[in-house]
Amino acid sequence: MYSEADLKKYEYFKDIDINYALDSLTGVLSRPNILGFAQHLIDNNVEFMMGIIDIDNFKLINDNYGHKAGDECLSMFASNLSSYIGNDGLVGRFGGDEFVIIYFKNTSYDEVHNYIEKMFNEGNIVRKKYKIGKTSIFITATIGCASFPKDAKTYDKLFLTVDKALYRGKTKGRNCFIIYVEEKHKNIQVYRREQSSLPNMFIKISEIANNEKDSKETRIKNILDYITVALQISEASLLLTDKTTIVSGDGYNCDIDDECLNIFDSLTENDNLFIPTGLFNFSSNKKLAKFIDDKKIITFMVSRIIINKKTFGYLILFEDKIIRIWQERETALLLYINKIIELLYK
Repeated sequence: MYSEADLKKYEYFKDIDINYALDSLTGVLSRPNILGFAQHLIDNNVEFMMGIIDIDNFKLINDNYGHKAGDECLSMFASNLSSYIGNDGLVGRFGGDEFVIIYFKNTSYDEVHNYIEKMFNEGNIVRKKYKIGKTSIFITATIGCASFPKDAKTYDKLFLTVDKALYRGKTKGRNCFIIYVEEKHKNIQVYRREQSSLPNMFIKISEIANNEKDSKETRIKNILDYITVALQISEASLLLTDKTTIVSGDGYNCDIDDECLNIFDSLTENDNLFIPTGLFNFSSNKKLAKFIDDKKIITFMVSRIIINKKTFGYLILFEDKIIRIWQERETALLLYINKIIELLYK
């Protein structure tokens, strides 16, 4: 994709073999060369913004459509991304479904924000369908950005700040971009990743559930409070068929009535689970569209709780701030809490 002429205008690539410099699949820079180029810019005190782009749920593309389709998708994504960056920087493949962008034009927060926002909304790169053969695959991505020397003065520190921003984007539900701001993001630490690992979250939920000093309702509320903070979602609620609700935090104004219960019943009738894939269009179901509009919800996932072969209620994770792309670990946590609730009420 990048030609010898594209790269030779940069001093770093004057003595590098073009065949060595490029990633064989996508034609953008290989990992050693995009990172080496970043180090070169730092050594020469050149201001630039670095971003890491992670395609959301890429494993599902390979699993559902095959690795050949996945490779085609990566190539098209890289081509669109490098076209968008143009002469304002360079693109490299960091590995797998992750890409690095180097942007020189301006490193001010507002300029970078406008540039990345345009990439999402008008850049023909993310939040769009990629046609692979007879299949259309909708692609979203998460981006973390930071700038040298404004945010960090060494390569290691710059990479860490970018990584923190990317991590924050993932915890917000993906399909978004985060620009590093020291006041907001400096306290994000690697150990938080370990604490938020799935096994550790299972352990914490079990500890709360086994605290016999609290009532069942208090334990469930504490679990919902914990999962809301741990996943950084807007709300988690247990809606019972007797039309009562246990919620985390202040709670949604979920006035449970028969119509509301019928909606959740229809959504979960096949697998006792409803998880929207991609940017799910709720408007196809008028009752559901009205419900989420009334509750000011953007998206949610729900599981049916069954006790003694009867529907006991519905466990719901809500998001009202962003279009969240639900992840496998969030599904696992939903089902695990579902099972905990069943055990508590049996």
